[in-house]
Amino acid sequence: MHSRRSFLQQSLLAASSAGFSLNSLAKAAEFSAVPQASRILVGFGAGGGIDLLARVLAESIAAQLGKSHYVVVDNKPGANGQIAAQTLLNAPSDGSTYLIAPLITPVLSQIVYKKPGYDPARDFSPVGLLAHFQFGLAVPARHPARNIQEYVAWLKANPEKANFGSPAVGSLPHFFGLLLGEAAGVNIVHVPYKGGPAMMTDLISGQLASAIQTTSELAPLHKEGKVRILGTFGSQRGRELPDVPTFAEAGYPKATGSGWYSLWARKGTSPEAIATVNRAVNHALLDPKLQPKWAELSLQPDPRTPQALEQLRVAEVAKWRPVITNSGFAIE
Repeated sequence: MHSRRSFLQQSLLAASSAGFSLNSLAKAAEFSAVPQASRILVGFGAGGGIDLLARVLAESIAAQLGKSHYVVVDNKPGANGQIAAQTLLNAPSDGSTYLIAPLITPVLSQIVYKKPGYDPARDFSPVGLLAHFQFGLAVPARHPARNIQEYVAWLKANPEKANFGSPAVGSLPHFFGLLLGEAAGVNIVHVPYKGGPAMMTDLISGQLASAIQTTSELAPLHKEGKVRILGTFGSQRGRELPDVPTFAEAGYPKATGSGWYSLWARKGTSPEAIATVNRAVNHALLDPKLQPKWAELSLQPDPRTPQALEQLRVAEVAKWRPVITNSGFAIE
């Protein structure tokens, strides 16, 4: 009986060891698809929201892949993210280089630029959607409009004063203004700025009738009573502004959308590398320990498969193309 028990114990130990070995081999094969030294390209300067997102993800991905792996963030600022996109275009497809991009890179660039220099469908491979962030429309604290309906009525009654500011020409806030004007049936003159601070100064002083910006930038000023956020463009109310309605709630469902960040690789990158990074990224986005960080950055994680990201890209191109094309806006 003793020998029978010993035999069973040895058999179970051998099976467990074999299972552990197979699992370890599978993990090793999975992680080997990604080179030990990898980089994440960011098309904007250090310290901004997208840069901070990249740095948190880089640390988490490296930790998941093991001590032999390290992931660096490589900032390539300029041309609204186009320089970073060109860097990815010229990178090897060996699984070592990835790009965190805002919506303009995979979507708006193909509509806005006459010669964008790359085609996301032809040149890049989707890795995964990362997170959404919201935009809102604010007016000066002394503005007579107290809600969206009053704002639209004011626009129609004061066409010579009907304007909205955005942080930059060709930015997502610029196009949300076009989308709102189309949805409300009014013409709102776009006033582009070179950055958000100057725009917010003019909004607070009343020199600007309204402005569209991320809710993370508007919320502190709204809470201080310096500006009034009338509505947000998201499909649901934002966590930081639960009392502010969406434009859809106010009767303008076409004025709905959000900004989002996504991760891309060079076309030709192996499916194994893409699947490995996708799993690591999705784990980071859902990690309970990182939820306070995502909330601090005003991001709503939305992990998806590479296929789901490509479907979203195609749908967003179809949504924004008529809005931008009808406005006549284009960049050489």
